[in-house]
Amino acid sequence: MRTVNLMKLVSLVLILMAIWACFEITQLLLIMDFKESFFSALGSVATLVASVTGIGVLIFTFFTLQESRKQRESAEEPIVTIRLVPEMKNNNFFYFTLKNTGGGPAYDISVKFNPDLPYGDDDTLNNLNMFKRMPLLDKNEEVNFLFDSAIDYYESNNPKSTIAIVTFYKQPKDSKRAKPIVREFEINFEERKGQMHLITRDMNDLVKEIQELKHVMVIANLRREGKHD
Repeated sequence: MRTVNLMKLVSLVLILMAIWACFEITQLLLIMDFKESFFSALGSVATLVASVTGIGVLIFTFFTLQESRKQRESAEEPIVTIRLVPEMKNNNFFYFTLKNTGGGPAYDISVKFNPDLPYGDDDTLNNLNMFKRMPLLDKNEEVNFLFDSAIDYYESNNPKSTIAIVTFYKQPKDSKRAKPIVREFEINFEERKGQMHLITRDMNDLVKEIQELKHVMVIANLRREGKHD
């Protein structure tokens, strides 16, 4: 980036110098009387100044286009992140979330934990298929899954901190231009320990409660009808 900015600065200096030279030559022509040979030489100088100006403009345009292309590619680059977060409605459960926050799809995503973390009764996170290879994680796509009970994990002797190494590609891994992008994230289980949490309700919860109430009323009606019989 510094080299690009330096070359653009040099191009601007060349253009300004050429404009200044043309201005000075014009001023001399207005106040002095010259022979024909001088004007011939002056024509050569003007041609040289025009050439320098043209070269400066070309260099400036080239590096401007290069910078615009890099900015466009950067805006379209995938950015995959992984986080350990508490469950939205119940702070007693840990969830892992893998998300692509960039401007383009991420291909062949893999995640490696160091140290590895236990998962379930007799497995670990590094053995999960989704962490060995996920073919595609589209732009703004997010994958969540339950990891463990927060209370049980805090009381266990399992690692309370790990490094998640995420590897992914801008193109499919088998393509010629594919280059791995590697990012590291610290996963700290103690980060949110002790935080108070307020359980919130939404319309889905209200619908579920109404459905449960209907079921209770139906069962109660059936029992009353059975007694009358």
